[in-house]
Amino acid sequence: MLKIIYMGTPPLAATILQKLCEDLYPPVAIVTQTAKATGRGHKITPSAVEDLGRRLDLNVFTTLNVNAHETFSLLKTFNPDLILVAAFGQILKEEILNLPKLGCFNVHGSLLPKYRGAAPIQRAIYEGEKTTGVTIQRIVRKLDAGDIVLKKEISIDSEETSGQLMDRLAHLGGEALVEAVRLIESGKATFTPQDESLVTYAKKIEKGDAILDFNLPALKLANQIRALQPWPVGQAVLGKTRVKIFKAEIVSPSEAGLPGDISTDHKTFLLVHCGERTALSLTEIQPENRKRLKIHEFLQAFRGNFPFNKIGTADSHGLTKS
Repeated sequence: MLKIIYMGTPPLAATILQKLCEDLYPPVAIVTQTAKATGRGHKITPSAVEDLGRRLDLNVFTTLNVNAHETFSLLKTFNPDLILVAAFGQILKEEILNLPKLGCFNVHGSLLPKYRGAAPIQRAIYEGEKTTGVTIQRIVRKLDAGDIVLKKEISIDSEETSGQLMDRLAHLGGEALVEAVRLIESGKATFTPQDESLVTYAKKIEKGDAILDFNLPALKLANQIRALQPWPVGQAVLGKTRVKIFKAEIVSPSEAGLPGDISTDHKTFLLVHCGERTALSLTEIQPENRKRLKIHEFLQAFRGNFPFNKIGTADSHGLTKS
């Protein structure tokens, strides 16, 4: 049985840890980011990995800096064979990379070398990919550039959001990591270098990505709306009210319109004209300071006289691209 140190923080990493414990064996130590104050009440909430690790009665350690001398000294006492990482949120420096006998390995949410970087799941949907998956790769100093142990592929549903896809990839990642550890433990693992000519990057999602530009074709906007859930959610402006758009369907407009023009029957549908003579039918939105509403619920409030004929981008109302 290998001595494994596991590093992770959010729910995705907790799902993978659960699979590791159930289908293989528990790590000798868990490392996660120190809990931070969140929400309106600034309540300090442990990470999902810390919560699960303590419920499973594992050795759990929290840190603001995994590369600090005191943290490294602690990890060294476990004399690890492997360090496994899933959405930990900190970059391991060379001293830690050289600590385990068999190396450090990461669960990455894409089919490397595509979508290296911070947001591979969101960017795959954003770019309209039909398939994605997980990769188990050796961690090296260059981000997401290490040799590949194995990949597992899945299709992306046409209506799937990033949050939904992330949940599925967490389970797939757990399966892949267990399989990879067994291969490494048995000495049967192969390590395949990545083809650098195929590399693409998945930059971090920022608040400014929420801006919806209706000059773009409907397909691109529909992908953007799916990609930005659960955060930051696609946004636009009706009058002076910012609205979050959670669901929209690509439709064929029955009449011509300029990007941002609205067509509606005032009761059941709200259609927005987009670039390249395409259109989106908004089906679920959330006006500022209100709950999420189906579009017919939203239109009911206007009693058959919806007053807006144009929807605008949110950048002129305080939301700007960074």
